[in-house]
Amino acid sequence: MTAVATIILGNAVVVPVDGSRRILDRGHVVVADGLIITVAEGRWPEPFIAGAERLDCEGAILIPGLIDLHLHAGHGLTKNLGGGVDNWMATVGDVYALHSDLAFWTADAELQALERLMGGTTLAVPFFGGGDNVMRSEDPAIAEAHLAAVAASGLREILVMGIDRPPFPKRRRDWARGGAERAIGLADQLATIAAVVTSRREAADGRIDVAISAPVVGPLDFASADPPAQRAIAESLGAAWDLASRSGSRFVQDGHRDGSVAFMAERFGLFDEHSVLAHCIDLTESDIATMVARGCAAAYTPSSLMAVFGYCPAPALLAAGLRVGLGTDGPAPDRSLDLFRTMFMAHRHQAIRWKDPSAIDAWTILEMATRGGAAALGLGDSLGSIEPGKRADLVVVSIRSAHLHPADLPVERLVFFANAADVSHVMVDGRLLLRDRAPLTMEAGEVLDRAGAAYALMKERAGI
Repeated sequence: MTAVATIILGNAVVVPVDGSRRILDRGHVVVADGLIITVAEGRWPEPFIAGAERLDCEGAILIPGLIDLHLHAGHGLTKNLGGGVDNWMATVGDVYALHSDLAFWTADAELQALERLMGGTTLAVPFFGGGDNVMRSEDPAIAEAHLAAVAASGLREILVMGIDRPPFPKRRRDWARGGAERAIGLADQLATIAAVVTSRREAADGRIDVAISAPVVGPLDFASADPPAQRAIAESLGAAWDLASRSGSRFVQDGHRDGSVAFMAERFGLFDEHSVLAHCIDLTESDIATMVARGCAAAYTPSSLMAVFGYCPAPALLAAGLRVGLGTDGPAPDRSLDLFRTMFMAHRHQAIRWKDPSAIDAWTILEMATRGGAAALGLGDSLGSIEPGKRADLVVVSIRSAHLHPADLPVERLVFFANAADVSHVMVDGRLLLRDRAPLTMEAGEVLDRAGAAYALMKERAGI
């Protein structure tokens, strides 16, 4: 071996999720220079590699880092805000537009990074705001502060910055200038997105990136709009798509359903292999055919509110050859960033839909949460599985708990019984970020204190 091993994770049940569906009952993984060097049977390499650090994973399952393909920045500090879901939807829009400052978005970034770290999510793709009506794309400093906080945690993130739904201008309150209101136009949002894409493209040694979004428009909504509104919709979508294409950015959308994919592809010329479409409920045959023809990927969000109101045909999308990953759509109003819980929800969502517990199996769900998410983002060559040459993003899940015993059928234990609190170690790029449930890059108490202070100030400003 020419590489110098820095750490060996040994004595583990290794689930590589490499497409073979193999399990190494007593295996080890050698990591050097941020890369996976060896994945092999045996508790430890023989002979042992001199100078290597040894991390004993006895009583644990070793898996690739989990990938959350769809969630929202800001939601960490708006959990259950305003009471029920209907009130929450109305309240959070005002909070994001008028009552949140740079400290709010920084504290939320730290809080969500801590939750993701503690739960084994090594890569996340959050929308920078609450949806396509309140995207925070008017001030590069806010996005830069968010991304700096995530970068400091050592985790990976692709931040989705998008334009709002017409009409413009939008009201935003600038707390860096005493809370003065600003009128934000489409050009302002596009300029901000372009600036952040330029400054943060493949930042933090490739762990940080930026994607571009635009609102989902369905055929009925578009048909009911008057001609000026239709022109505004077409102009804004075209501008966002052009920016994504020119900058080589991923194009990510939130909320596809009921014919919207086929309509937007035909009417506005959108989508290619760099497009990731979230939710994808009640899709038509034309929607699925369009996704196949244009090479789109899908983010399946079984714990989202949209999954309450419609069905995502994840098994059919996979059968059609599409790349499908898993997303929490969290962490608000009523869900967490626990991808283990989301995996369980994926099983139940499909089982209830088909009245058949075998409608989707545990292996398929774990693959969506790992290699499926990586493939959806075009990162399958470097992430998503435990294979030599890939980046060393690894998660150790302890099974020394009553709810995970007997220690058998490790994939089923992970998908049906495990939760975020079972994660003991997390590694990204060969660097340990969590060891024995202790964060190594973040001071948890300080993160919680800053989140509490930002939350209290936001509520005071909003009169909540």
